[in-house]
Amino acid sequence: MNTMYAAVGARAREICTLRALGFGRSAILVSFLLDSVALSAAGGILGALCSLPLHGFTTSTINWDTFSELVFAFRVTPEILAQGVAFALVMGIVGGLLPALRAARLPITSGLRQV
Repeated sequence: MNTMYAAVGARAREICTLRALGFGRSAILVSFLLDSVALSAAGGILGALCSLPLHGFTTSTINWDTFSELVFAFRVTPEILAQGVAFALVMGIVGGLLPALRAARLPITSGLRQV
């Protein structure tokens, strides 16, 4: 969300120019939402790829009160990868919605005044 707010702030002049040329608010909204979803999809896929080397990794920890050992075995399945990427996409939509609404509601005159 922070990245998308920064993108809206940095591109305010471009957004207002597009609005002055006749692009509707819905086109601006969809553009920023797609931008946000593309960024989150890239992050989700990169995160899924980074988790693949951990498949089959086993580690343990000791409970010092009972002197018992707890063993963790990491299993990366296709379902878990799909859930992770789907979660990233949902976060992209949720995190991009408010900045996209701000970009769509940006007054044309305020952006064109910036030099």
